[in-house]
Amino acid sequence: MKNSAIAIIPARYGSTRLPGKPLMDINGKPMIIRVWEIVSRVLPTYVATDDQRIFDVVHKAGGDAIMTSSASENGTARVHEALLKLKIRPEIILNIQGDEPLVSDHDINVLLLLMKRESVKIGTLVTSISQEDLISGNNCFVDRSPDGMCQEFSRTTANFSFKKYRHIGMYGFNASILSKLVLLKRTDGEKRERLEQLRWKENGYEIYSSIVPEGGVGVDTLEDLKSIRKGFRRDL
Repeated sequence: MKNSAIAIIPARYGSTRLPGKPLMDINGKPMIIRVWEIVSRVLPTYVATDDQRIFDVVHKAGGDAIMTSSASENGTARVHEALLKLKIRPEIILNIQGDEPLVSDHDINVLLLLMKRESVKIGTLVTSISQEDLISGNNCFVDRSPDGMCQEFSRTTANFSFKKYRHIGMYGFNASILSKLVLLKRTDGEKRERLEQLRWKENGYEIYSSIVPEGGVGVDTLEDLKSIRKGFRRDL
């Protein structure tokens, strides 16, 4: 599997809520390096960025970085652009967020296992929902049927018909489908919910999921960053 799959971590400098967050320090290391160190233990890993500072930090740490356009619409487009610049052609590409420094080897391997299923062209991960998840405005929830298919993605669970989970922002793509996804136009659902995966769903693409015990925590605000730092301090 290791020879047929790679991971690409999109790392944009200009975050709306927390500019420069890939370079923010987490107990002595930039956040992007924290993520890269974990992911690269499992797969050949590349950081796709639009910023020379991020590029330089990754290279200094011994990683592989690829410069991509600042005009890339989203993380998926940045991953695709980086893939086109690579000379390798893997069967599977994982898109792992650069703002989740608590990503685990276990979760990456679970997603890889899901992507080995012949029927799965797009895969992702879900976990159980806590009360805190429900009151946060930053989470995405998944209506998941017993076969693992994601029937719906939403910021609320009000209209779900199956079993509800919290979405973990990590994707696996079959190489044959990634180039098709980046050509799709934004849909009404995506605009309403601010969720790119609705663009794929509303164009007829199936998304399957696997359940993990607990997902990583994304860094969207300074409060998130402070919480993450405390967690790393306890682990030292």
